[in-house]
Amino acid sequence: MIASPMPSAPEDPDRPLRVLRVLTRPNLGGPTRQAIALWHAHAAHRIETLLVTGAVGPEEVVLSPAAHGVPQVEAAALAPGWLQLPTLRRGVDPLADLRARRQLRSLVTRWRPDVVHTHTSKAGALGRRAALAAGAAVLAHTFHGHVLDDYFGALPSMLLRRLERRLARRTDLLFSVSGSCADELAAHGVAPRARFCVVPPAVPAVPWFSREHARAQLGLPSEAWVVAAIGRLVPIKRLDDFVDAVAMESGLRGDVLGDGPLRAALAAGAVRSGAGERLRLRGAEPDAASLLPAYDALVLPSVREGFPLVAVEAFAAGVPVVGYDVPGVRDALGDLGRGLLVPVADGPAGLLAALRRLQDEPTLRASLVEASAAAPERCRPDAVAAALASAYRRARAGG
Repeated sequence: MIASPMPSAPEDPDRPLRVLRVLTRPNLGGPTRQAIALWHAHAAHRIETLLVTGAVGPEEVVLSPAAHGVPQVEAAALAPGWLQLPTLRRGVDPLADLRARRQLRSLVTRWRPDVVHTHTSKAGALGRRAALAAGAAVLAHTFHGHVLDDYFGALPSMLLRRLERRLARRTDLLFSVSGSCADELAAHGVAPRARFCVVPPAVPAVPWFSREHARAQLGLPSEAWVVAAIGRLVPIKRLDDFVDAVAMESGLRGDVLGDGPLRAALAAGAVRSGAGERLRLRGAEPDAASLLPAYDALVLPSVREGFPLVAVEAFAAGVPVVGYDVPGVRDALGDLGRGLLVPVADGPAGLLAALRRLQDEPTLRASLVEASAAAPERCRPDAVAAALASAYRRARAGG
């Protein structure tokens, strides 16, 4: 083992495996949804999970694990469930970070997990350091993407790369949600490519509305050609390109489902570009996946993704997907399923050209939907949970 494990009683083969899963914040995003899905799926693999998260920021939408069947617990009475640490939060706050690390170390000591599995960069930094200090048996981390490019300036990015390299050397299991994410991390020297195990995201099935019901829910005309972009309204999602693409075609309508700090800027951009009433910012929609059948296409204009869960949901809903040819998106549209990849240099005009192809070529649309129909099976939570459980037990056994 990389860390000296805490003293324990002889291994009981009938004892459930204990996992402490640490996530920075329970916002309406992919990592939270996956953590909730895995909490339930792992129970079938005799794994008890204590999910620890921080708090969401003022401009974020909460996705409460408790509202999705994960019982909330308190630090004084640890049990499988969800525990929230207010000191664990995004951004740099030295005092809060120190407190969060100490609290996480105490949780590891008291809960005595077989595996500490961290997710996202802040939880990965604090959680892994706390686990190492407490002598956790097996240490795992999942990269749902990374913040080593396109988020911070040159100096912070360099320091983050150094931190990730140090932590990776002391982490038993390194997971990434896509091959391109693992490739980028290896290129940044975080760890050799062979150390990364690619495990697709856990995407639970949702009850789909019919196209007619979904359109009625959204107030969309039955015959209109309507496309959607779904995600947090932040720069990395590049939703201004989606707005511009909609503005270029007078017969096209577009919906943005999501919220975030760029909402006002996107609304102003829609007015300036001429999209007007054809572009609607609908805000965060908890039933966004169920409403996907209302749309004729999903657009992914991101700068990069770890792996876009919404693409998997679109595949399951029979909705074709268009996106820029960037890391994460190309994994979804060129490997797991099939979609139309647009060179980034083609910009919004390229996105629009791909959407026109879908509208003008019904056979293309049908072929993409058919080629992607089996993709969601690879992301079933029970399949992902089984892969992780196998890796945990091998690492626990020293394999």
